[in-house]
Amino acid sequence: MTALSRLQAIDMACPDCDLLNRVPELAPGESANCSRCDCILSRFPPNCIDRVLALNFTAIVLYIIACYFPFLSFGKAGIEVDTHLVSGIIGLADQGMYLLAAVVSFTTVLVPSFVMFGLCYLLIPLRHNRRLSGASAIFRWLMRLEPWNMVEIFMIGIIVAAVKLHKLADLSPDLAAWAFMALIFVIAWIFNTLEPRIIWEKLERAK
Repeated sequence: MTALSRLQAIDMACPDCDLLNRVPELAPGESANCSRCDCILSRFPPNCIDRVLALNFTAIVLYIIACYFPFLSFGKAGIEVDTHLVSGIIGLADQGMYLLAAVVSFTTVLVPSFVMFGLCYLLIPLRHNRRLSGASAIFRWLMRLEPWNMVEIFMIGIIVAAVKLHKLADLSPDLAAWAFMALIFVIAWIFNTLEPRIIWEKLERAK
């Protein structure tokens, strides 16, 4: 495995003030800031790929738990009903709200799944200085779809609905709800740890 010892020097426009900066070579642990507004332009977090992979495997386990175990329990007059992650999507479709059901399905099921398994496809070979077919295209789509990963918005909607329904029935979160809540923080941690420049440079050097 060939380690990436330094990031190459490049010219980069600041995303905040649009000033063109000359970003020098970076060693692991170093970062470069804009000379005008001090915005972070580039970072070189050590062990970036290993850390992202570890977080990604954690996210996959949490997501499997969130999909296959009960999410919320509704109880009233001795009758208890368990709901699952996809219950809300199915309910929207049953009520004829097909577009909304499709949007919720895209942002909370399809995009997170693509992100997690796309990172595995990209980073596992890259860790060994290899690249699979279509790796660059997959990484571009990962970056484009990041804003559409809205698991936290879905969770906020569930909390709001639960607050409104608690007077009508006894609600209790189940294992899947706690796993889904942890998943929100893990996915945010993944994108905070992932540095695109490192991935692109390793893709260029990979065989």
